[in-house]
Amino acid sequence: MKLHRTVAWPLLWTAALLAAWLVACGSSKSGAESHTDAGSVADGQADAEEATGIGVITFSEAPDGGGTFFAGFSDKTPASPAGCEVVDAGGCTTTTCPPPPASDAGTETDGATQADAQPVVAPNPGRMKVSGGVFGAGFYVDPDKGGTYLYASPGTIFSPGDSLGVAALGGALPAFPEQTIEAPPVIALTAPAGDGGKLTISTAQPLMFSWTGGRAGDETVVTATAYFTSGGLASMTCSWDASTGAATAPSEALRPLASQNALTSNLVWYQLAQKKFTTGPVAVSLSAYAPQGTLVAFQ
Repeated sequence: MKLHRTVAWPLLWTAALLAAWLVACGSSKSGAESHTDAGSVADGQADAEEATGIGVITFSEAPDGGGTFFAGFSDKTPASPAGCEVVDAGGCTTTTCPPPPASDAGTETDGATQADAQPVVAPNPGRMKVSGGVFGAGFYVDPDKGGTYLYASPGTIFSPGDSLGVAALGGALPAFPEQTIEAPPVIALTAPAGDGGKLTISTAQPLMFSWTGGRAGDETVVTATAYFTSGGLASMTCSWDASTGAATAPSEALRPLASQNALTSNLVWYQLAQKKFTTGPVAVSLSAYAPQGTLVAFQ
């Protein structure tokens, strides 16, 4: 199965949407920058259970060329979107959300309009050194005006087995020494099987997934998303031990994806290599993956 262009667009937008969310919900509590030496990352770090914020650092590789490095941080844990309903079904979680509320950029706030407000900058750990794959021995990436990091390559960004690393020099968030992960192999989905066109999937019964190429210590992640003509959406995310080679999505997680007014739906899968650490009050997830996907009709 090939990653169709209509499936690829939502994936390409993921980093941009995450960047927008991080800017919206995360600004430094103190408002002051605290430059910290990279060697002192262990000093004053919060345990993952005690962290008050989250960070995401990802290396992603498109199957037909091109890759992206993205990083963003927030010192606050996001609240659940208003009006969304969540179904927790073991290894799968499905979230159904109504259309987002209309925004009024001209609303007055304390004598000024929101459009005139100063942009919020997400807290970040300053300049990053990224290494491995296309970055070689080291390439420096600076945060953009919103406080997030983005580097897009028209060619391959990593190959399976590459050691990918990132370190930060320090900013509003503390510095941290190099953290590394090994780029995962691409898995081959063997079920559900299709002929290269749109898959039709029944949501009335559990759906069996099987794959080859899973690596011990990694996760197989499957996401299914249905976009509705109303502007709402339903999205299922499942995560399993990649080395098992098979798993099942329960029907209760699939049912919200079936709708008569679905505009388009897709299924995306990948093997995820992931490492977690903390910097200051932020629990960070460092990951690498190469997504594949296909269009789907959920019934």
